[in-house]
Amino acid sequence: MKKGIALIAMMVLLLSAACADARVLPMDLSPGAPYEGKYQPGTEQVYEDPTIRVERYRVDRVDSAWTCAYYYAIITIADASQLRTYPADGEDFCSNTKIPVNKLAKRMNAVLAINGDFPATFSGNTSNTYVLRQGQLYRDTVEPGLDMLIIDEDGDFHIFTRDEDLEGMDKTQVNGKKAVNVFQFGPALVIDGQKVDDETLLDQSHSPAHAHPHQREQRMVIAQIDKLKYMVLCVAHWGADLPTMRDLAMSIADCQNVFVLDGGNSAQMVFLGTICNNTENNTDPRKIADIIYFASANFED
Repeated sequence: MKKGIALIAMMVLLLSAACADARVLPMDLSPGAPYEGKYQPGTEQVYEDPTIRVERYRVDRVDSAWTCAYYYAIITIADASQLRTYPADGEDFCSNTKIPVNKLAKRMNAVLAINGDFPATFSGNTSNTYVLRQGQLYRDTVEPGLDMLIIDEDGDFHIFTRDEDLEGMDKTQVNGKKAVNVFQFGPALVIDGQKVDDETLLDQSHSPAHAHPHQREQRMVIAQIDKLKYMVLCVAHWGADLPTMRDLAMSIADCQNVFVLDGGNSAQMVFLGTICNNTENNTDPRKIADIIYFASANFED
């Protein structure tokens, strides 16, 4: 389902031309620019200002060829600094503090926000994942067996698999460009435009212990489609196994890189301040440790 790809491409050109002088957001934990607009129920909605365009879609299970409900957004930004992260306690991504994703999104003026990669330590489970966010290193260890996504200062995605020397490599830069945000969860579903094979995806040792790659689960992925153009996608009722999640993502857009984030009831998408995917209890959403969000840079002088 490659809905509106031609229109999106045209909007990218218009947005790029309009935003040549867009303000760069600081590389810290400050919020984006305030936005105008409210969430409207329905199958699709668009938010746009001179620095960002977000197209949000919902496909119900009865209308889906994938036998699950799914929700996705296509995001185009003017500057890489508009793809940002934020921890629940406002200071430390490794803290045990947890807050509902919609509250974090509102705090940061997020046009669109999703859950992150579960970097903190909860319920006695020790996390050793590498944590670098907004250019700052919070944990310098590597969890064996997990893939890694590095987002550089230009907003480009780079995926390194568990088979590479993740512990020994320099994770603060890629090809001479500074690493701004690094996630270790996964697995990767698409790397440099190539689908990861089913056998690799269904290997339990290639995923976090609770990912259940063979099972239908609620899942969340983040993907890069093109320069400063991204997609977030989550599946809800009935869920999807990992190969299905990969194929669904690629049916929506020709993604260059697709990476799995935390799932289950943690898989939450907030658009214009409202949770827009069907979690089991939207009135009392699961509290999470961190968010990935896209912000406006349309500050009024």
